[in-house]
Amino acid sequence: MVWGYLSEFWNSITETVVSTLGDSITYTVEFFQSIGNAVAGAIGSLFDDLIHHTYDVFLVTYWLFDQVTNAFAVAFTPLYWVFSFSKGFLASATASLEELGIAVDEFVIYTEIVEDFFDAIPYFSYLLAGGGALIGLFFVILIIKKASVM
Repeated sequence: MVWGYLSEFWNSITETVVSTLGDSITYTVEFFQSIGNAVAGAIGSLFDDLIHHTYDVFLVTYWLFDQVTNAFAVAFTPLYWVFSFSKGFLASATASLEELGIAVDEFVIYTEIVEDFFDAIPYFSYLLAGGGALIGLFFVILIIKKASVM
């Protein structure tokens, strides 16, 4: 690895200096260029490995968080569907025809006697909305039971 290369380089320099201590040494330009290239290559390789391993750690961490996010999304999708269905059902079941954009005059098919009968029942509109909510709740429970059996 890089450390072995640096130790070989250092040993070659010190051996050259030790063996030629008594002699007059003339260092050429090529000698200093080779030393500079060796040191630059070793340091560059050291940082290259460090950056590469750091990138791998961050990549694995990103992948793990992405998989956890996808698992939560898949786990809560049926709950989101049931909640959206219940919310939409209850909002439309408790809304009046005018709020839904339906003209009331088009759907009047009963006589005044029937209208008077239903007006005589106290809180009939609340009973009707509650009955619709119970039917909706029954269907939600039925859907959950069918989904849990699969």
